[in-house]
Amino acid sequence: MKNDAKYIAFFDLDDTLLSKNSGRVFWDYCVQNNIYSPLEILNLGLSVLKFSTGLEDVEDFVRNWARNFRGWSIERMERVTRELFDTRLRALIRQGIREEIEKHHKAGASTVILSASTRFVCDPVKEHLNMAHVICTGLGVENNIFTGEFSSPYIFGEQKYLSAMAYCEEQGVDIASCYYYGDAFTDRFVMEGVGNPVCVNPEPKLRNYGAARGWRVVNW
Repeated sequence: MKNDAKYIAFFDLDDTLLSKNSGRVFWDYCVQNNIYSPLEILNLGLSVLKFSTGLEDVEDFVRNWARNFRGWSIERMERVTRELFDTRLRALIRQGIREEIEKHHKAGASTVILSASTRFVCDPVKEHLNMAHVICTGLGVENNIFTGEFSSPYIFGEQKYLSAMAYCEEQGVDIASCYYYGDAFTDRFVMEGVGNPVCVNPEPKLRNYGAARGWRVVNW
């Protein structure tokens, strides 16, 4: 459905819009507040070990993470993530990002979170910043209970670009007019697709890649 926005400004969440990775903050919060059961901590710990030693790629790691929530209710997840936002994530929103979002709103743009995270983490941020939409990885739900599987593609790497392109086509917006703010080398696919890529406190590989292409680099 076409909207009246002049263009879309897409924002990555982890280490871009937020100054830290929300998954790590979520883990710390759940462990410190005894939200995870001992079995869940063991399963997640084994998955972290496999990922850190190269036995799993990032998508396998996140799929294992999602399986850990099999049996959780939506209400429980929403309660935990709302508390997480109020007590930890709100304070991690970069001031530079707040100013950029306000600038884009004044210019008549639509602002969108484009993230591998789930809506349960992204939605409170979106609402707090008065953003228009979230494009993120979906978690499977049956009868209000998480199945432990994904309900959408994993919004990471090249899939970020494909998801941004599909959203632009749906909204009747040329992706070449759009912005994308990201921090990781894996963000390069969508950065190459938009007309205005912005590297936010980028990891070294993206900093070098972006510098070679004349992309804007900010350190907030």
